[in-house]
Amino acid sequence: MTGSHAEQWLLGAVIKDSRQFGFTRGLVAGGDFSDGRLGAIFDGIGGMVALGQPVDQLTVGAMFPKWGVIGLPEGVVFTWATADVSAFSAPEYARTVRADSVRRALRDLTSVISEQVSAGAEPVDVASLAASSLNALIDGAASGELATKTLAEILEGEDTYDWVIDGLLERRDRLIVTGGEGAGKTTFVRQLAVLAAAGLHPLKFTPIKPVRVLVVDAENTERQWRRAVRWTVKQATHYGSIDPAVAIHIVAGKRIDITHGSHLGEIHRLIDVHKPDIVFIGPLYKLVPRAINSDDDAAPLIVALDSLRERDVALVMEAHAGHAKGLGGDRDLRPRGSSALLGWPEFGFGLAPHPEDKDMVNIVRWRGDRDQRDWPTHMVRGNEWPWIPAAMPA
Repeated sequence: MTGSHAEQWLLGAVIKDSRQFGFTRGLVAGGDFSDGRLGAIFDGIGGMVALGQPVDQLTVGAMFPKWGVIGLPEGVVFTWATADVSAFSAPEYARTVRADSVRRALRDLTSVISEQVSAGAEPVDVASLAASSLNALIDGAASGELATKTLAEILEGEDTYDWVIDGLLERRDRLIVTGGEGAGKTTFVRQLAVLAAAGLHPLKFTPIKPVRVLVVDAENTERQWRRAVRWTVKQATHYGSIDPAVAIHIVAGKRIDITHGSHLGEIHRLIDVHKPDIVFIGPLYKLVPRAINSDDDAAPLIVALDSLRERDVALVMEAHAGHAKGLGGDRDLRPRGSSALLGWPEFGFGLAPHPEDKDMVNIVRWRGDRDQRDWPTHMVRGNEWPWIPAAMPA
């Protein structure tokens, strides 16, 4: 990908889907474009996004005079948002534009330093110039396009919940479920998916509006899904309003790198096609090419998952717990890897075997809920459903 192509592709990406502009903030700014006119267009699109204005080829092209953009061929904006351009690769394009900008600036700085030294300038002054210029390069991607609202404007908004599953999940919620091997977390997550798709509340077992479900399972195979859910699907079909077997769309057994533009783009394409209300995806360690050991490892994963959340879906993720013991000697149920995952979701809990009842699990929260919901504190293995909420034993 050349720099000039990346600049045009970045414009095409944010024109195709203006929501992607938010994922380029902090990565690139208009001043990074080699063609200043394209940089002015990028900054102009950012202003339109901040004001909530529609962004498309026609609206962007009409703004050229206002932005002082002249000399571009008529209709050039229609050549940027082509079929080859992935809207969801906007961050990748942005990083390329920024990298090329830094390369140009470094070449210019090297030339200036060489000229200053040759002219007999004081070495300390040249070093100071170099240091300040390098610091400016490091900090230069800030866009400065954050828009504020007054608290009064915020208070005028609606407080109503946009439920996907009543009392449990609303749109844009993020839930991570953890547990040790064999604790039943995968079974629990599948129960959420199957019953919700059938039009049954997955923990109260009462009628709800059927939920459109997309599953991206990067660990379990189709055969494992077939063996694991057949009985639950039969039960849910009997008690629910629709057959969940035809309402759930699954990609199973394919390890992916969600931080790779094409893989992430494929998931967004599936969202476009199936229009789910909930996306079940995981386990987290199978969505990236290497272990999530640091915040730097977690950051691209979080950005990619948040791009899915921006599609107005609830996001349910499975993660493996670490093997460390907590202060009480019980297994720590926090997600394995970076601490960045701990404060990110709205809800995070693990399934822990109850010490006195092999058929019961405790729901252990490893982060505080951001909102009050009806998640149980204990569950028992049931005859009619895999997991049934239960009161704590006396």
